[in-house]
Amino acid sequence: MRVLFVTWAAPGHLYPMVPLAWALQAAGHDVRVAVPAPVADAVAGLGLSAVGVGHDVTTAEKGRRPELAEWGRPARWPAGWSSDLDLLDEHKRRVVRALYEKQVAVAAAMLDDLVGFGRWWRPELIVHDVLGLAGPVLGAVLGVPAVGHGWEVGSTLHSPTDLSMADPLPSYRELFAAYGAEPAEPVGWIDICPPAMRLPDNPPVNRMDMRCVPYNGAATHPQWLARTDGRPRVCVSAGVAGSRYRDPNGPDVLTLTLDALGDLDAEIVLAPSGALDESRLPPNVRVARGVPFRMLLPTCAVAVHHGGAGTALTAAVLGVPQVILPPAPICAEIGDRVTRAGVGTMIGPDGPDDTAVLFKTVEQMTTAPEWREACARLRAGMAAYPSPSAMAETLADRWSA
Repeated sequence: MRVLFVTWAAPGHLYPMVPLAWALQAAGHDVRVAVPAPVADAVAGLGLSAVGVGHDVTTAEKGRRPELAEWGRPARWPAGWSSDLDLLDEHKRRVVRALYEKQVAVAAAMLDDLVGFGRWWRPELIVHDVLGLAGPVLGAVLGVPAVGHGWEVGSTLHSPTDLSMADPLPSYRELFAAYGAEPAEPVGWIDICPPAMRLPDNPPVNRMDMRCVPYNGAATHPQWLARTDGRPRVCVSAGVAGSRYRDPNGPDVLTLTLDALGDLDAEIVLAPSGALDESRLPPNVRVARGVPFRMLLPTCAVAVHHGGAGTALTAAVLGVPQVILPPAPICAEIGDRVTRAGVGTMIGPDGPDDTAVLFKTVEQMTTAPEWREACARLRAGMAAYPSPSAMAETLADRWSA
């Protein structure tokens, strides 16, 4: 079976699909991964065959939408808003619509090349991430089933909408019309998020459960990872998304976090994504660049992070309690799902966010067994889901010609 994966230039959306792509390839299926041309080499580095399509979308092509400024500011919107926009006021709905419009622009830049490749290669199945909007369009153009793939916690398993959940986004429908196709919904949605952390379905979808097997990039195992001095190890990270969402007019949350934990009787492992003045770090901080979380987190007692989808679910899979400091509404939504599942807690943006609260929270998590017990229960439930290999077999049984 020929399977075409479609995503865009965001590693956080590609990585959740890698284990399924590997499983299909290992089972003997022909797999390609279509991405914007500038990131094709990154896909090839995963051991997968890349197809470069389109180009990096400029700011002018995406449009300068003033609503997007609010997306990078700390705020907590009504719980569950990302699967039900009708919970939001009109201004916030316009912010989300602006985000969708940006993704439409990315898809439009990919589609000419993608459709051309698809008509030549003739895939039998398309698997696309939830914001890889070019995937469903290609499926409709070719008359090929398209399956959406959730990108961990916070995935919204529905097509882009306008200011109401009842109204499809006009520019998204225009992508189909440009190629003479009628809008079509994915035939199913692969979901790797455990039920306790999921958002409600709105509208109902054909959900295909799959076990999450975290992939966060490749690296060489550092020798210090296996060495401990008897103190608990605490991971601190702002992630790629955390640095992207940072409010330039707001406080440096990462610096405040490290200052808060400077007196903690623990080894703090800082996993930075950008520039860092290491001369000002507290003495109990170790800097770990490029160490995938699936390698680092099993050695940690607590993960303190920004609320990124990949970080949150990787910690859940590995049974590590979480403290989330969200810099943006979507991160707060993910923090809410982690809190509801009982495997972590969120500090801010609506509650107290002083350094004393953070210190006490992390200190308590390193010693209280109930956090580990809750994480173990969630982890056991996730392990019962079909593996990527089992999902590959299911997909082949349903859609192989």
